[in-house]
Amino acid sequence: MSSVKEVAEVAGVSVGTVSRYLNGQQLKAANMAKIADAIQQLDYKQNIIAKGLKNNQSFSIGLLMNSISSRFGAEVVSGIEAIVEKQGYSLLLSGFNGDAQLVNQKIDYLMAHAVDGLIVFLADEEWQGMEKLAQMTIPVVSINSPNQLVNVDSILVNDRTSVKQAIQHIISLGHQKIGMITARQTDYGARERLAGATEAVALASDVSLVTYEGDYSRLSGYQGAQQLLAQGVTALFVSNYNMSVGALEYLNVAGVRIGQDLFYSHYDYADQIDEVTSSILAIQPPTKEIGVKCAEILLARLNDSTLPAGQTIVMENEIHGI
Repeated sequence: MSSVKEVAEVAGVSVGTVSRYLNGQQLKAANMAKIADAIQQLDYKQNIIAKGLKNNQSFSIGLLMNSISSRFGAEVVSGIEAIVEKQGYSLLLSGFNGDAQLVNQKIDYLMAHAVDGLIVFLADEEWQGMEKLAQMTIPVVSINSPNQLVNVDSILVNDRTSVKQAIQHIISLGHQKIGMITARQTDYGARERLAGATEAVALASDVSLVTYEGDYSRLSGYQGAQQLLAQGVTALFVSNYNMSVGALEYLNVAGVRIGQDLFYSHYDYADQIDEVTSSILAIQPPTKEIGVKCAEILLARLNDSTLPAGQTIVMENEIHGI
């Protein structure tokens, strides 16, 4: 097995320079290239266990999330993993599957495994234990959960503005009765999307917004579309991909022609819905970019404990069809 000293000799740099490279520090581009070539040439493998014992690190990052079964969650995880693995870290995932009562237990589980950093991806605000994060002595990043904790960085998506722009476009096409299938309002994202739609309608005195609260399931999308069309809406916005699939199923069964009988729009994954119909407006979240940004923030704080925490970063969606 090759050693750091051998890597340094082949690269023509000092052992200290190689060590700084392996710890993720930025070096001169030429030196980084030479070290990378030497590592590949010697097939050098870092002894993570020994390094962790020396530096009191586990080289693992805890990720607590509701579920990774959705494409949104899976793509966020993929973005995180792609970055942290390059720095020698592994992800330790734990889910609570919609049961907010398990969150404290799951955090305790991750901390018991001595994770070096923690990412919390909450899809629901029924958990009332944010103060638990305030007590953490390791870097913490939250996704889609606004907070004022001085030690926790937060990444949000500007759903309110995106949905407002989408509904304003629908209004500009002459629609006066707009239906919206939203999700439970304990969810920050769901509240922001509904708020965006409400703000857009409030600016047009002759337009009304009719809502149906679903639960992110295809069935609730199907039922929501059925009820809203029965109330005479001429445009429909669905705030989640799974519910959108259910809504499209109902429109197909009912013989409703998108683009002719109904203007259709939704949040999440324009590419998949486009396979069904191109006559839609879609808001697509920057899922992988969220994961990448989250990992970059966490790694920066792990590499430099003097960096300030508590920042909030708001990321933008893409709107297709306007």
